[in-house]
Amino acid sequence: MATRITPKDLEHYHHEGYIILRGAFSPARVKSLVDGVNRIMDLALEGKCQMGWLDKERRLPARIGNMLHPDKYQPAFAQWLDEDLNPQIEALIGGPARHSLFGMLAGGAGDPYLQAWHRDIGKPGAPDEVEFLHHHHGRFVQFNASLVEDDHYLNIVPASHLRASTAQEIAVSGRKGFTRTGTGPIAADEVRAIEAWDKEQPMPGGMVVRMEPGDIAYYNANLWHRGWNPAGGKRWTMHSAFWKPQYPVMSHEHGQREVMLTPGHLDRMPPVTRAYIQRYLDVYPEGKPKSLLEI
Repeated sequence: MATRITPKDLEHYHHEGYIILRGAFSPARVKSLVDGVNRIMDLALEGKCQMGWLDKERRLPARIGNMLHPDKYQPAFAQWLDEDLNPQIEALIGGPARHSLFGMLAGGAGDPYLQAWHRDIGKPGAPDEVEFLHHHHGRFVQFNASLVEDDHYLNIVPASHLRASTAQEIAVSGRKGFTRTGTGPIAADEVRAIEAWDKEQPMPGGMVVRMEPGDIAYYNANLWHRGWNPAGGKRWTMHSAFWKPQYPVMSHEHGQREVMLTPGHLDRMPPVTRAYIQRYLDVYPEGKPKSLLEI
């Protein structure tokens, strides 16, 4: 059985904006997820699905998205959601949830990943920032779950998810010079300069989230946070997001209806995972989707 969310966990999550569950999933569960990722890579090498690579010869993938879509779907992912994740997700948002995003963050091959501090959907410095943050609090959740050892690539500022951004936080988040994987090679001297800037003016209250296989970190996406892997170390971190089902599908998660309705795809899913996808389909807009800032 996976770890259950306790009342103390829930209190910590709402107050601090995150919880880390240690040893939340069994070694057998972790192995099944790793095996599923390896099967996706096999499919990609056979030309049966599309994905990016950091180093194809060494089987080091780039970030993998849409892992519940037909071309990448593996039963292990759905079983994990059905049997282990669902009780945790429902505890954190207070009831049923719908699918939004399901994938894996990846690093390796010495390819630096240097992400600026940010709130995913916040409005730093806006007059209504606090009102906006409280309006959506408790209605969505995302997680990072490590599949390989020494996962230390998520940085957060605890308890920053429901308050106004400080001038220093905004200044640090707007610092020039950050580059992320996928935009082209990063010169070694640029990486060193970015690391030096980071040490000279660190984010106040910043914390490194350290995880091992079987651990999971649930967090509010409006915490100040970043991905930080300047050495390009190996990273396989399952990463997914879920919303309360009354939220219509938004622009950042739009475009999954047609592929999810591929004949036979929903029929092969276990019941809980299918319900997550069906709730997504039920609130799919017919016209242009709105952004979260418009809801």
